Amino acid sequence: MKDILKSALNNFGIGITRASKLEYLEANKKAITDIHFLKCVDEQFRSKCIDLLDVSQSEFRQDLFVLCQLNFKGNGYFVEFGATNGVDFSNTHLLETKFGWSGILAEPALTWHNDLKANRTSHVDTRCVWKETGQSILFKEAAVGELSTLDQFSSQGDNSRFRQSGGTSYEVETISLLDLLQAHNAPEHIEYLSLDTEGSEFEILSNFDFDRYSFDVITCEHNFTDDREKIHGLLVQHGYIRIFETMDIVDDWYVATRILN
Repeated sequence: MKDILKSALNNFGIGITRASKLEYLEANKKAITDIHFLKCVDEQFRSKCIDLLDVSQSEFRQDLFVLCQLNFKGNGYFVEFGATNGVDFSNTHLLETKFGWSGILAEPALTWHNDLKANRTSHVDTRCVWKETGQSILFKEAAVGELSTLDQFSSQGDNSRFRQSGGTSYEVETISLLDLLQAHNAPEHIEYLSLDTEGSEFEILSNFDFDRYSFDVITCEHNFTDDREKIHGLLVQHGYIRIFETMDIVDDWYVATRILN
């Protein structure tokens, strides 16, 4: 997080001269997020979560959220996109390395491909997950790589100003979520779906056949855009409930109602 903030500020000609102050602010910001998270977690899981905080890679502890909902299950299956380098801010790194999970990691940004393949053992797909397969579509790789997205979404959300400063654009091949799962022989029941595509999440989900595959847990970035409630309505329609809403973060977290009963 510190490096991302520094990079973004440098792009606007704003230097950081007091690194220790920045580190202090970031550490306290993270601690506050962790406190909110632990308050939401079922009391029986809090000590386990605290023990895993140092190895959790997720920005908002999505990996620990998944484990809590599934009773710290081992050998599950996940699908994550965009996966960046597979470690920093990864929602599935902990699941793979400590709990024996496997799955699919999708990431179209060229800057991440070598590291992602080196860092992870799960399937890596470098196509861009989109509403349909086989298109060639313009992709904006931002100077801050984690903010990369399809060009048509690059001006949306709170991070749009960072995407417009530097970076590069190129064509990427698309694949639908359904075709991605079929291409990698994913099981019909998948424990965890993680979506972070910086704006195209609703387009992807609204064109997916939820009768073909089921998920236990879904975390989906919304960045407080208008699509947030569209995504919510869609997932409720397909049997998911939004929980941990008091976290007030850029993600919404969903659990299948069948596993709550």
